[in-house]
Amino acid sequence: MEDNHRPFRHLQTAALFAVILVSISSSSLLVVLSGATAVSCAFWRVFLASLILGLTKLLRRRETGLQLDQRLFMYSIVSGILLAVHFLLWMESLFLIPIAVSTTVVVTYPLFSLLIDHFIFKEDIGTFQVLGLTAGFIGVLLFLHPQILTSYEYHGVLLAFGGALGATGYFSIGRFVRRKTDVLSYTFFTYASASISLLLYALLRNEDLWTYPPQTYTFFLLLAVVPMIGGHTLINYLLRYVKTSVATSIALGEPVGASILAHLLLQQQIDVPQALVMTLVLSSIALTISQEIKKGASVTR
Repeated sequence: MEDNHRPFRHLQTAALFAVILVSISSSSLLVVLSGATAVSCAFWRVFLASLILGLTKLLRRRETGLQLDQRLFMYSIVSGILLAVHFLLWMESLFLIPIAVSTTVVVTYPLFSLLIDHFIFKEDIGTFQVLGLTAGFIGVLLFLHPQILTSYEYHGVLLAFGGALGATGYFSIGRFVRRKTDVLSYTFFTYASASISLLLYALLRNEDLWTYPPQTYTFFLLLAVVPMIGGHTLINYLLRYVKTSVATSIALGEPVGASILAHLLLQQQIDVPQALVMTLVLSSIALTISQEIKKGASVTR
């Protein structure tokens, strides 16, 4: 019976991966087109998503409310703070370096997730994965070279790298919590924690989160529905069934999709050195994750 259901599970997983990839690929473009600041985009993205998920949870007939024990609740709060750091740093980088470079650097978090899986969850790491990790880090360092960045700001790369570290912690905690609770409870508290963190940051910086035209709020809503719910929430769903590095490997395709959209809609060009380094980084992630897939990681209940 288990074997009979396996093709369906693989098809379901492939469909989820496709939806997630399309959803997260739109994120960087929506941020740039919104005309808002990074902290505003980050705040409204997680705040609106938390409202939608909270209402969804409460309206489900078989659910009585949002429930987490004290320990899981605290983990979710910390996860939300790390998510806020991820979005704030990465979205700031989008205004300093090309979308292609920013997304390539930020999606290195599957590499760091592999290290977390190894040291925290005590899972094996193979030789090819070590090579992939090394190549990925070299690629990030190459992005800091003046001939690669040309006229762009080098600290934009550092911001995107910091965003990758934030995402690593966020997804790793998510894997632990998701083993013990449903996806709606976890994501609601995590997104709400992220929105509160970003609100406090904006207040400290005296940054206006509210005075935007209706068109900008349309982009905020799109950020919440498409890359947040259609992307991050589905990744968090998968975290209950697969390793963090496998679930987050979907982001491998984000720089490709985002670069195409940026070229078509923003006329952002990618020169040959940037393309070569992008290829190195993405290939290193693919090499690393392929070893996890070969170990038999799959979505199971």
